[in-house]
Amino acid sequence: MFATVLVALMLLVPQAGKPVAVPDTPQGKHLKAYLDAFNSGDKKKYLAMIEEHFDPITVKDRPVEERAKMFQRLKGDFGTFKVTKVTKASAEAIGLLIPNKEGVEATFNFRFAATAPFKINGIGVDIERGEP
Repeated sequence: MFATVLVALMLLVPQAGKPVAVPDTPQGKHLKAYLDAFNSGDKKKYLAMIEEHFDPITVKDRPVEERAKMFQRLKGDFGTFKVTKVTKASAEAIGLLIPNKEGVEATFNFRFAATAPFKINGIGVDIERGEP
């Protein structure tokens, strides 16, 4: 029993130096497209990805200019997204732990539409602030 639990825990902890994989699901594919577009550093590629991988209702809720500003802000804070851990993986949401340039960890919570093609319909970011 103990050995089974230990092996299960080891599978959940990413190995040093190895990239953390997002789930191989329709939701995970949208998330991978998001990460790839963001990490490319190309604002046009990022904005095009939003049109393809975000739920149309979500896209309408925020003008493209606001999305471009958010892209620039996140690029300034994080550089590239280096996922260190998948904190949650379900049909409704995937959580990722991503450190910023200073090493402060942020949890990105990607939410998905409930019906196929399960596009991204929201992103929340919680930043670890540490002790006051």
